[in-house]
Amino acid sequence: MQFSFDNQQQSIMGVVITDRQCYRCVRDAMLFNVYEGWRPTVTDVQRAVQEAQAPDSPGNRKFREAFQ
Repeated sequence: MQFSFDNQQQSIMGVVITDRQCYRCVRDAMLFNVYEGWRPTVTDVQRAVQEAQAPDSPGNRKFREAFQ
């Protein structure tokens, strides 16, 4: 599946993200990586949304620890 997004419906590869700020953050982060050659799957989009919506997730805690 090719990377696609719809700003009107706030969806990325068919995954609708109701929070506008979350949508924009996930879309932009994924776009930067797509430009570098990454080919995300729908599962990647769903996981990115989950991580963005859960600031206390283990992945986000590890990121904060590494970069603080």
